Amino acid sequence: MTIEPNYPRLRVDALTWADVDPDRHPFDPDAVLDVVRAAAPAGGVPAPFRYDSARGFDHVADQARWDWQRAMTVALVEHYGVWACGWLAEMAGLTADGAMVLRWSGARDSITTPEETLDAVAGALLDWRIFLEDLAELFTRHLPLPAEPRAASVAWEATVASLVATVAARSGADEHWYPVCALALKWFLAVAEVPGEDHDALVDAAIGGRFWSFVSPLGAEVADAAESLAAMLTGVTAPPDDVWPDTWPQDWPSWRSTELPAAARAPRVTSPAVPDSLEAWRQVRQAARWEHEVEHVAGPVCTARDGIAEHLARRKYDAGRALAGLELARADAAEGGPLTFARLETWQREVLAVAAAPFRTTSAWARAGQERYAYRDELPEVFEACLAEATDPAVPLPSRAARVYLDVLHFHPFADGNARSAALALYFVLAREEVVLDRAASLLMTRWPASDPRGAEGLARFVALLIKQTRRSQGIRAQPGPR
Repeated sequence: MTIEPNYPRLRVDALTWADVDPDRHPFDPDAVLDVVRAAAPAGGVPAPFRYDSARGFDHVADQARWDWQRAMTVALVEHYGVWACGWLAEMAGLTADGAMVLRWSGARDSITTPEETLDAVAGALLDWRIFLEDLAELFTRHLPLPAEPRAASVAWEATVASLVATVAARSGADEHWYPVCALALKWFLAVAEVPGEDHDALVDAAIGGRFWSFVSPLGAEVADAAESLAAMLTGVTAPPDDVWPDTWPQDWPSWRSTELPAAARAPRVTSPAVPDSLEAWRQVRQAARWEHEVEHVAGPVCTARDGIAEHLARRKYDAGRALAGLELARADAAEGGPLTFARLETWQREVLAVAAAPFRTTSAWARAGQERYAYRDELPEVFEACLAEATDPAVPLPSRAARVYLDVLHFHPFADGNARSAALALYFVLAREEVVLDRAASLLMTRWPASDPRGAEGLARFVALLIKQTRRSQGIRAQPGPR
Protein backbone atom coordinates (compact mmCIF):
# COMPACT_ATOMS: atom_id res chain seq x y z
CA MET A 1 0.00 0.00 0.00
CA THR A 2 1.01 3.62 -0.51
CA ILE A 3 0.52 6.01 2.41
CA GLU A 4 1.29 9.60 3.26
CA PRO A 5 3.75 10.59 6.04
CA ASN A 6 0.89 12.16 8.02
CA TYR A 7 -1.28 9.04 7.82
CA PRO A 8 -3.05 9.10 11.21
CA ARG A 9 -2.44 5.43 11.92
CA LEU A 10 1.34 5.79 11.87
CA ARG A 11 1.20 5.89 15.67
CA VAL A 12 1.81 3.05 18.07
CA ASP A 13 -1.06 4.11 20.35
CA ALA A 14 -3.49 3.85 17.41
CA LEU A 15 -2.70 0.17 16.78
CA THR A 16 -5.25 -2.52 17.55
CA TRP A 17 -4.37 -6.13 18.29
CA ALA A 18 -5.69 -7.04 14.85
CA ASP A 19 -3.09 -4.64 13.43
CA VAL A 20 -0.18 -6.27 15.27
CA ASP A 21 -1.20 -9.90 15.88
CA PRO A 22 1.79 -11.92 14.57
CA ASP A 23 -0.51 -14.72 13.41
CA ARG A 24 -2.13 -12.33 10.93
CA HIS A 25 1.03 -10.79 9.54
CA PRO A 26 3.71 -13.08 8.04
CA PHE A 27 7.26 -12.06 8.78
CA ASP A 28 10.69 -13.36 7.84
CA PRO A 29 13.22 -12.27 10.49
CA ASP A 30 16.16 -13.28 8.30
CA ALA A 31 15.12 -10.82 5.58
CA VAL A 32 14.63 -7.73 7.78
CA LEU A 33 17.96 -6.08 7.05
CA ASP A 34 17.55 -6.63 3.30
CA VAL A 35 14.07 -5.08 3.43
CA VAL A 36 15.34 -2.07 5.40
CA ARG A 37 18.18 -1.48 2.95
CA ALA A 38 15.84 -1.73 -0.04
CA ALA A 39 13.15 0.46 1.53
CA ALA A 40 15.47 3.16 2.94
CA PRO A 41 14.55 6.68 1.74
CA ALA A 42 16.26 7.92 -1.40
CA GLY A 43 19.15 10.30 -0.85
CA GLY A 44 20.89 8.25 1.81
CA VAL A 45 21.08 8.46 5.59
CA PRO A 46 21.46 12.04 6.90
CA ALA A 47 24.58 13.15 8.71
CA PRO A 48 24.66 12.28 12.43
CA PHE A 49 24.07 14.94 15.06
CA ARG A 50 27.24 16.70 16.18
CA TYR A 51 26.96 19.86 18.20
CA ASP A 52 29.38 22.58 17.13
CA SER A 53 29.64 25.31 19.77
CA ALA A 54 31.07 27.70 17.20
CA ARG A 55 28.20 27.30 14.72
CA GLY A 56 25.40 26.54 17.16
CA PHE A 57 22.52 24.17 16.58
CA ASP A 58 21.85 23.25 12.93
CA HIS A 59 18.04 23.19 12.70
CA VAL A 60 17.95 22.30 9.01
CA ALA A 61 20.15 19.24 9.49
CA ASP A 62 18.16 18.19 12.55
CA GLN A 63 14.90 18.43 10.64
CA ALA A 64 16.40 16.28 7.88
CA ARG A 65 17.11 13.53 10.41
CA TRP A 66 13.52 13.50 11.70
CA ASP A 67 12.15 13.62 8.14
CA TRP A 68 14.29 10.59 7.30
CA GLN A 69 12.91 8.71 10.31
CA ARG A 70 9.32 9.49 9.22
CA ALA A 71 10.08 8.39 5.65
CA MET A 72 11.65 5.18 6.97
CA THR A 73 8.50 4.47 8.97
CA VAL A 74 6.32 5.02 5.91
CA ALA A 75 8.48 2.65 3.87
CA LEU A 76 8.36 -0.10 6.52
CA VAL A 77 4.60 0.24 6.91
CA GLU A 78 4.09 0.08 3.15
CA HIS A 79 6.08 -3.16 3.08
CA TYR A 80 4.92 -4.91 6.27
CA GLY A 81 1.68 -3.20 7.33
CA VAL A 82 0.88 -0.70 10.08
CA TRP A 83 2.25 -2.95 12.84
CA ALA A 84 5.76 -2.00 11.67
CA CYS A 85 5.41 1.59 12.93
CA GLY A 86 6.14 0.09 16.36
CA TRP A 87 9.84 0.02 15.51
CA LEU A 88 9.81 3.48 17.15
CA ALA A 89 8.27 2.18 20.40
CA GLU A 90 11.73 1.66 21.94
CA MET A 91 11.29 -1.95 22.97
CA ALA A 92 14.71 -3.33 23.81
CA GLY A 93 16.04 -6.67 22.61
CA LEU A 94 18.67 -9.20 23.58
CA THR A 95 22.18 -9.32 22.15
CA ALA A 96 23.95 -12.59 21.35
CA ASP A 97 25.44 -12.68 24.86
CA GLY A 98 22.07 -12.08 26.55
CA ALA A 99 22.40 -8.37 27.33
CA MET A 100 19.37 -6.09 26.86
CA VAL A 101 20.00 -3.29 24.38
CA LEU A 102 17.89 -0.52 22.87
CA ARG A 103 18.63 -0.22 19.16
CA TRP A 104 16.75 3.00 18.36
CA SER A 105 16.01 6.03 20.54
CA GLY A 106 15.11 8.72 18.03
CA ALA A 107 16.69 10.16 14.89
CA ARG A 108 18.97 12.61 16.64
CA ASP A 109 20.55 10.03 18.93
CA SER A 110 20.48 6.93 16.74
CA ILE A 111 21.59 8.08 13.28
CA THR A 112 25.31 7.36 12.93
CA THR A 113 27.03 5.89 9.88
CA PRO A 114 24.71 4.71 7.07
CA GLU A 115 25.42 1.02 7.67
CA GLU A 116 25.08 1.25 11.46
CA THR A 117 21.88 3.28 11.12
CA LEU A 118 20.20 0.75 8.84
CA ASP A 119 21.34 -2.06 11.14
CA ALA A 120 19.75 -0.19 14.07
CA VAL A 121 16.45 0.23 12.20
CA ALA A 122 16.37 -3.47 11.33
CA GLY A 123 17.22 -4.40 14.91
CA ALA A 124 14.51 -2.12 16.34
CA LEU A 125 11.88 -3.60 14.02
CA LEU A 126 12.98 -7.14 14.88
CA ASP A 127 12.85 -6.38 18.63
CA TRP A 128 9.33 -4.95 18.24
CA ARG A 129 8.23 -8.07 16.38
CA ILE A 130 9.70 -10.35 19.06
CA PHE A 131 7.89 -8.31 21.71
CA LEU A 132 4.58 -8.81 19.85
CA GLU A 133 5.27 -12.53 19.58
CA ASP A 134 5.97 -12.63 23.33
CA LEU A 135 2.61 -10.95 23.97
CA ALA A 136 0.83 -13.38 21.64
CA GLU A 137 2.37 -16.32 23.53
CA LEU A 138 1.36 -14.75 26.86
CA PHE A 139 -2.21 -14.22 25.63
CA THR A 140 -2.41 -17.85 24.54
CA ARG A 141 -1.04 -19.04 27.87
CA HIS A 142 -3.60 -17.13 29.92
CA LEU A 143 -6.67 -17.75 27.74
CA PRO A 144 -9.37 -18.82 28.01
CA LEU A 145 -10.06 -17.30 31.41
CA PRO A 146 -12.22 -19.32 33.82
CA ALA A 147 -15.90 -18.47 34.09
CA GLU A 148 -16.29 -18.85 37.88
CA PRO A 149 -15.91 -15.30 39.35
CA ARG A 150 -13.37 -16.08 42.07
CA ALA A 151 -11.18 -18.14 39.73
CA ALA A 152 -11.56 -15.48 37.04
CA SER A 153 -10.42 -12.79 39.48
CA VAL A 154 -7.26 -14.72 40.33
CA ALA A 155 -6.59 -15.37 36.64
CA TRP A 156 -7.06 -11.71 35.74
CA GLU A 157 -4.65 -10.61 38.47
CA ALA A 158 -1.99 -13.04 37.27
CA THR A 159 -2.46 -11.99 33.64
CA VAL A 160 -2.27 -8.26 34.30
CA ALA A 161 0.82 -8.70 36.47
CA SER A 162 2.51 -10.75 33.74
CA LEU A 163 1.71 -8.17 31.09
CA VAL A 164 3.02 -5.25 33.12
CA ALA A 165 6.18 -7.13 34.05
CA THR A 166 6.78 -8.12 30.41
CA VAL A 167 6.51 -4.54 29.12
CA ALA A 168 8.56 -3.05 31.96
CA ALA A 169 11.33 -5.61 31.55
CA ARG A 170 11.54 -5.08 27.78
CA SER A 171 11.44 -1.27 27.91
CA GLY A 172 13.65 -0.54 30.89
CA ALA A 173 10.85 1.70 32.21
CA ASP A 174 11.90 4.44 29.81
CA GLU A 175 9.82 7.21 28.27
CA HIS A 176 7.56 4.84 26.30
CA TRP A 177 7.02 1.97 28.71
CA TYR A 178 3.86 3.23 30.39
CA PRO A 179 1.92 4.02 27.15
CA VAL A 180 2.92 0.66 25.66
CA CYS A 181 1.92 -1.04 28.91
CA ALA A 182 -1.55 0.52 28.80
CA LEU A 183 -1.83 -0.45 25.13
CA ALA A 184 -0.89 -4.08 25.82
CA LEU A 185 -3.54 -4.26 28.55
CA LYS A 186 -6.18 -2.92 26.14
CA TRP A 187 -5.09 -5.47 23.54
CA PHE A 188 -5.60 -8.27 26.04
CA LEU A 189 -9.06 -6.96 26.95
CA ALA A 190 -9.95 -7.11 23.26
CA VAL A 191 -8.54 -10.61 22.78
CA ALA A 192 -10.32 -11.81 25.94
CA GLU A 193 -13.54 -10.43 24.42
CA VAL A 194 -14.34 -8.22 27.37
CA PRO A 195 -17.69 -6.66 26.40
CA GLY A 196 -18.05 -2.95 25.79
CA GLU A 197 -15.93 -0.48 23.90
CA ASP A 198 -14.61 1.55 26.84
CA HIS A 199 -11.42 -0.44 27.40
CA ASP A 200 -9.47 2.83 27.70
CA ALA A 201 -11.52 3.81 30.75
CA LEU A 202 -11.04 0.39 32.36
CA VAL A 203 -7.26 0.50 32.01
CA ASP A 204 -7.12 4.13 33.10
CA ALA A 205 -9.15 3.39 36.24
CA ALA A 206 -7.03 0.34 37.06
CA ILE A 207 -3.70 2.09 36.70
CA GLY A 208 -5.06 5.20 38.41
CA GLY A 209 -1.86 7.21 38.29
CA ARG A 210 0.27 4.39 39.73
CA PHE A 211 2.60 4.18 36.73
CA TRP A 212 4.48 6.89 34.88
CA SER A 213 7.29 7.12 32.40
CA PHE A 214 10.93 6.78 33.50
CA VAL A 215 9.89 5.12 36.81
CA SER A 216 10.05 1.35 37.30
CA PRO A 217 6.84 0.06 38.92
CA LEU A 218 7.06 -1.52 42.35
CA GLY A 219 5.66 -4.99 42.79
CA ALA A 220 3.06 -3.65 45.21
CA GLU A 221 1.93 -1.10 42.62
CA VAL A 222 1.65 -3.79 39.96
CA ALA A 223 -0.33 -5.97 42.36
CA ASP A 224 -2.78 -3.20 43.18
CA ALA A 225 -3.31 -2.34 39.52
CA ALA A 226 -3.90 -6.02 38.73
CA GLU A 227 -6.32 -6.42 41.62
CA SER A 228 -8.16 -3.25 40.68
CA LEU A 229 -8.74 -4.31 37.08
CA ALA A 230 -9.72 -7.85 38.16
CA ALA A 231 -12.27 -6.44 40.62
CA MET A 232 -13.83 -4.21 37.95
CA LEU A 233 -14.14 -7.12 35.52
CA THR A 234 -15.35 -9.83 37.92
CA GLY A 235 -16.86 -7.99 40.88
CA VAL A 236 -14.61 -10.00 43.22
CA THR A 237 -12.33 -8.24 45.71
CA ALA A 238 -9.48 -10.19 47.32
CA PRO A 239 -9.91 -10.65 51.10
CA PRO A 240 -7.35 -8.88 53.31
CA ASP A 241 -5.74 -12.16 54.39
CA ASP A 242 -5.24 -13.43 50.83
CA VAL A 243 -1.57 -14.08 50.04
CA TRP A 244 0.53 -14.77 46.96
CA PRO A 245 3.90 -16.43 46.47
CA ASP A 246 6.66 -13.95 45.81
CA THR A 247 6.94 -14.48 42.06
CA TRP A 248 7.66 -10.96 40.87
CA PRO A 249 10.64 -10.47 38.51
CA GLN A 250 13.75 -8.60 39.57
CA ASP A 251 13.05 -9.47 43.24
CA TRP A 252 10.04 -7.16 43.38
CA PRO A 253 8.09 -7.79 46.60
CA SER A 254 4.34 -8.25 46.57
CA TRP A 255 2.29 -6.77 49.39
CA ARG A 256 0.73 -10.25 49.72
CA SER A 257 3.96 -12.24 49.52
CA THR A 258 4.20 -15.39 51.66
CA GLU A 259 7.97 -15.50 51.32
CA LEU A 260 8.73 -12.38 53.32
CA PRO A 261 8.31 -11.91 57.06
CA ALA A 262 5.32 -9.72 57.86
CA ALA A 263 7.51 -6.84 59.07
CA ALA A 264 9.46 -6.81 55.80
CA ARG A 265 6.50 -6.93 53.46
CA ALA A 266 5.93 -3.92 51.27
CA PRO A 267 2.84 -2.03 52.42
CA ARG A 268 -0.19 -2.21 50.23
CA VAL A 269 -0.36 0.81 47.96
CA THR A 270 -3.69 2.58 48.18
CA SER A 271 -4.18 5.08 45.43
CA PRO A 272 -6.04 8.08 46.86
CA ALA A 273 -8.82 9.70 44.92
CA VAL A 274 -7.28 12.39 42.74
CA PRO A 275 -9.51 15.40 41.98
CA ASP A 276 -10.16 16.31 38.37
CA SER A 277 -7.82 19.24 37.67
CA LEU A 278 -9.54 19.98 34.36
CA GLU A 279 -12.93 20.41 35.99
CA ALA A 280 -11.32 22.66 38.61
CA TRP A 281 -9.76 24.75 35.82
CA ARG A 282 -13.06 25.09 33.96
CA GLN A 283 -14.67 26.50 37.10
CA VAL A 284 -11.77 28.89 37.67
CA ARG A 285 -11.84 29.91 34.02
CA GLN A 286 -15.50 30.86 34.24
CA ALA A 287 -15.11 32.76 37.50
CA ALA A 288 -11.93 34.72 36.67
CA ARG A 289 -12.37 38.41 35.85
CA TRP A 290 -10.49 38.35 32.59
CA GLU A 291 -11.97 41.60 31.25
CA HIS A 292 -11.11 43.65 34.32
CA GLU A 293 -7.73 42.44 35.61
CA VAL A 294 -5.58 44.27 33.06
CA GLU A 295 -5.83 47.04 30.48
CA HIS A 296 -6.00 46.59 26.73
CA VAL A 297 -2.64 46.53 24.96
CA ALA A 298 -1.86 47.09 21.29
CA GLY A 299 1.28 46.23 19.33
CA PRO A 300 3.80 46.44 17.98
CA VAL A 301 5.76 45.58 21.10
CA CYS A 302 9.04 43.79 20.49
CA THR A 303 12.81 44.05 20.74
CA ALA A 304 15.69 42.13 19.18
CA ARG A 305 15.14 39.38 21.78
CA ASP A 306 12.49 36.66 21.65
CA GLY A 307 12.08 35.35 25.18
CA ILE A 308 9.99 32.29 24.34
CA ALA A 309 12.38 31.23 21.57
CA GLU A 310 15.34 31.65 23.95
CA HIS A 311 13.63 29.50 26.55
CA LEU A 312 12.82 26.72 24.10
CA ALA A 313 16.37 26.81 22.72
CA ARG A 314 17.70 25.90 26.17
CA ARG A 315 15.88 22.55 26.20
CA LYS A 316 18.37 19.73 26.66
CA TYR A 317 17.03 17.14 24.23
CA ASP A 318 14.53 18.49 21.74
CA ALA A 319 15.28 22.18 21.29
CA GLY A 320 15.42 21.86 17.53
CA ARG A 321 11.95 20.37 17.29
CA ALA A 322 10.49 22.91 19.73
CA LEU A 323 11.96 25.79 17.73
CA ALA A 324 10.66 24.29 14.49
CA GLY A 325 7.18 24.26 16.02
CA LEU A 326 7.66 27.87 17.06
CA GLU A 327 8.53 28.80 13.47
CA LEU A 328 5.20 27.37 12.34
CA ALA A 329 3.33 29.26 15.07
CA ARG A 330 5.13 32.46 14.08
CA ALA A 331 4.14 31.99 10.43
CA ASP A 332 0.52 31.31 11.35
CA ALA A 333 0.45 34.41 13.56
CA ALA A 334 1.68 36.54 10.65
CA GLU A 335 -1.03 35.04 8.46
CA GLY A 336 -3.73 35.91 11.01
CA GLY A 337 -6.95 34.06 11.65
CA PRO A 338 -8.20 32.28 14.76
CA LEU A 339 -6.40 29.80 16.97
CA THR A 340 -7.71 26.30 16.24
CA PHE A 341 -6.89 22.79 17.33
CA ALA A 342 -5.83 22.02 13.77
CA ARG A 343 -3.13 24.68 14.07
CA LEU A 344 -2.04 23.41 17.48
CA GLU A 345 -1.80 19.87 16.13
CA THR A 346 0.32 20.99 13.18
CA TRP A 347 2.80 22.64 15.53
CA GLN A 348 2.72 19.66 17.89
CA ARG A 349 3.53 17.18 15.15
CA GLU A 350 6.69 19.18 14.54
CA VAL A 351 7.50 19.45 18.25
CA LEU A 352 7.12 15.72 18.88
CA ALA A 353 8.31 14.50 15.45
CA VAL A 354 5.17 12.42 14.99
CA ALA A 355 2.89 11.85 12.04
CA ALA A 356 -0.24 12.85 13.97
CA ALA A 357 -1.02 14.45 17.33
CA PRO A 358 -4.74 13.88 17.92
CA PHE A 359 -6.72 14.98 20.94
CA ARG A 360 -6.29 12.44 23.72
CA THR A 361 -9.05 9.86 24.16
CA THR A 362 -8.41 8.86 27.78
CA SER A 363 -7.83 10.60 31.08
CA ALA A 364 -4.37 12.12 31.48
CA TRP A 365 -2.07 12.30 34.50
CA ALA A 366 0.73 14.69 35.41
CA ARG A 367 3.17 15.40 38.23
CA ALA A 368 3.78 11.71 38.99
CA GLY A 369 0.08 10.93 39.31
CA GLN A 370 -0.76 13.89 41.55
CA GLU A 371 -2.88 15.62 38.91
CA ARG A 372 -5.63 14.06 36.83
CA TYR A 373 -7.31 15.49 33.74
CA ALA A 374 -10.44 13.42 33.17
CA TYR A 375 -11.69 12.67 29.68
CA ARG A 376 -15.23 13.28 28.45
CA ASP A 377 -16.54 12.91 24.93
CA GLU A 378 -17.35 16.62 24.64
CA LEU A 379 -13.84 17.82 25.55
CA PRO A 380 -12.50 18.33 21.99
CA GLU A 381 -15.49 20.51 21.14
CA VAL A 382 -15.25 22.48 24.40
CA PHE A 383 -11.51 22.99 23.91
CA GLU A 384 -12.04 24.25 20.36
CA ALA A 385 -14.50 26.83 21.69
CA CYS A 386 -11.98 27.95 24.31
CA LEU A 387 -9.30 28.36 21.65
CA ALA A 388 -11.67 30.53 19.59
CA GLU A 389 -11.97 32.93 22.54
CA ALA A 390 -8.20 33.53 22.44
CA THR A 391 -8.64 36.07 19.62
CA ASP A 392 -11.73 37.84 21.01
CA PRO A 393 -10.82 41.56 20.98
CA ALA A 394 -13.31 42.32 23.77
CA VAL A 395 -10.91 40.77 26.29
CA PRO A 396 -7.54 42.46 26.88
CA LEU A 397 -4.65 40.77 25.12
CA PRO A 398 -2.69 39.84 28.31
CA SER A 399 -5.78 38.08 29.71
CA ARG A 400 -6.40 36.20 26.47
CA ALA A 401 -2.77 35.08 26.28
CA ALA A 402 -2.76 33.95 29.91
CA ARG A 403 -6.08 32.17 29.55
CA VAL A 404 -5.13 30.19 26.45
CA TYR A 405 -1.82 29.21 28.09
CA LEU A 406 -3.74 27.74 31.03
CA ASP A 407 -6.33 26.21 28.70
CA VAL A 408 -3.69 24.11 26.96
CA LEU A 409 -1.98 23.16 30.21
CA HIS A 410 -5.15 22.01 31.94
CA PHE A 411 -7.19 20.60 29.05
CA HIS A 412 -3.99 18.60 28.45
CA PRO A 413 -5.06 17.83 24.86
CA PHE A 414 -2.00 15.85 23.76
CA ALA A 415 -0.42 12.63 24.94
CA ASP A 416 2.87 14.49 25.43
CA GLY A 417 4.36 17.97 25.15
CA ASN A 418 1.45 19.98 26.54
CA ALA A 419 3.69 22.56 28.22
CA ARG A 420 5.44 23.21 24.91
CA SER A 421 2.08 23.43 23.16
CA ALA A 422 0.89 25.95 25.77
CA ALA A 423 3.98 28.09 25.15
CA LEU A 424 3.32 28.05 21.40
CA ALA A 425 -0.34 28.98 21.90
CA LEU A 426 0.70 31.90 24.12
CA TYR A 427 3.24 32.96 21.51
CA PHE A 428 0.67 32.82 18.69
CA VAL A 429 -1.92 34.94 20.53
CA LEU A 430 0.65 37.63 21.35
CA ALA A 431 2.50 37.56 18.01
CA ARG A 432 -0.77 37.77 16.09
CA GLU A 433 -1.05 41.31 17.52
CA GLU A 434 2.65 42.06 17.01
CA VAL A 435 3.72 41.46 20.59
CA VAL A 436 6.83 39.35 21.25
CA LEU A 437 8.03 39.14 24.86
CA ASP A 438 11.73 39.75 25.29
CA ARG A 439 11.75 37.67 28.50
CA ALA A 440 9.51 34.70 29.23
CA ALA A 441 11.46 32.08 31.23
CA SER A 442 9.93 33.13 34.55
CA LEU A 443 6.44 32.65 33.13
CA LEU A 444 7.14 29.32 31.43
CA MET A 445 9.05 27.83 34.37
CA THR A 446 6.41 28.67 36.97
CA ARG A 447 3.75 26.13 37.90
CA TRP A 448 0.21 27.51 37.59
CA PRO A 449 -2.25 25.28 39.53
CA ALA A 450 -5.60 24.56 37.92
CA SER A 451 -7.70 25.36 40.97
CA ASP A 452 -6.28 28.76 41.92
CA PRO A 453 -8.41 31.68 40.63
CA ARG A 454 -5.97 34.24 42.06
CA GLY A 455 -3.16 32.51 40.20
CA ALA A 456 -5.08 32.65 36.92
CA GLU A 457 -5.78 36.36 37.27
CA GLY A 458 -2.23 36.86 38.51
CA LEU A 459 -0.88 35.25 35.34
CA ALA A 460 -2.83 37.80 33.26
CA ARG A 461 -1.25 40.60 35.28
CA PHE A 462 2.16 38.96 34.90
CA VAL A 463 1.80 38.78 31.10
CA ALA A 464 0.82 42.46 31.13
CA LEU A 465 3.94 43.24 33.18
CA LEU A 466 6.17 41.32 30.75
CA ILE A 467 4.64 43.26 27.85
CA LYS A 468 5.26 46.51 29.73
CA GLN A 469 8.88 45.56 30.39
CA THR A 470 9.36 44.65 26.72
CA ARG A 471 7.93 48.01 25.69
CA ARG A 472 10.26 49.75 28.11
CA SER A 473 13.20 47.89 26.55
CA GLN A 474 11.87 48.88 23.17
CA GLY A 475 12.16 52.51 24.20
CA ILE A 476 8.73 53.70 23.15
CA ARG A 477 5.72 54.92 25.04
CA ALA A 478 2.68 52.71 25.59
CA GLN A 479 0.06 52.76 22.87
CA PRO A 480 -3.47 52.50 24.25
CA GLY A 481 -5.58 49.74 22.81
CA PRO A 482 -9.35 49.67 22.36
CA ARG A 483 -11.59 50.15 25.35
